[in-house]
Amino acid sequence: MFFEVFNTLNIMRYHSKLRLPIGLYYPIVILSSYIFALLEVMVRRYLDRNGIDVMYFPFITYLLVGLFFITMGIIQWSKYRLWIYPVLGVLVGVLCFQAPALYLNTLPFLKLTYLITFFITGLFVIINWKALYGQERFEINSRRLFKLASELITDTGDGFTERPFSAGKVEFTKEDLQGFVRFLNGKYVAKPFYLEDRVYLSFSMNKSLVQLYNPKEVSHVILDFNGNISVVISEQDYRQYVARFNFDQLCDSMSMVFKRFLEYYRQGLENRIITELKTAR
Repeated sequence: MFFEVFNTLNIMRYHSKLRLPIGLYYPIVILSSYIFALLEVMVRRYLDRNGIDVMYFPFITYLLVGLFFITMGIIQWSKYRLWIYPVLGVLVGVLCFQAPALYLNTLPFLKLTYLITFFITGLFVIINWKALYGQERFEINSRRLFKLASELITDTGDGFTERPFSAGKVEFTKEDLQGFVRFLNGKYVAKPFYLEDRVYLSFSMNKSLVQLYNPKEVSHVILDFNGNISVVISEQDYRQYVARFNFDQLCDSMSMVFKRFLEYYRQGLENRIITELKTAR
């Protein structure tokens, strides 16, 4: 099973146009920890049979997993700038460090601290669930947007630029735009910002939209009330592609995705937006 998972991930990496998300490290390490724990227990039993007095509990595995969660929390904070990740990483890491206390019947005080930490961790997740869920959904849909935008692009050549890419005009009423924006925000597809006579629809694979206050810090599509549309793709998001697609074509393709979604909305076909996102490969 262990090798099948890694083969599957290698196939995904080969076929995907985007680099694998950092969140995939969690299932890989958790699965690996079960295997490592089994091996550690087998080694401990072997040592015990050979006269070395050791416990069968996989202490080293729990220690390494705890360090992993703490490290990942710090890494995710540096990537997304969302403070919830390091706090949650430390809490889960401490839980892993305290878990052996449940096995050691001679240390009731440590069992009590484990239960207290477990309660605090559960309460922390419940209180911050909206932010955690929102971050996950925004990032997943941002990746899907970039996959859709690159589906038909084969030209490479980098050409990154920070200036907005003008993508022409699109027809809509002010009511259409407001409803469309609310729909995308409600489905965690893009986070809207109303600035002067235009709307910024922000999306990102590298920075949390949950605590975003300036859409210009991430990739975004701009729709003004005169029907003009322009696209800005951040360098961080652009560098997530395995291949360096032609930048202007990528921006143009991204504008076409949003134009298509807007037309779906105007026709009352909102479900097609979600279906198209979910089928992005």
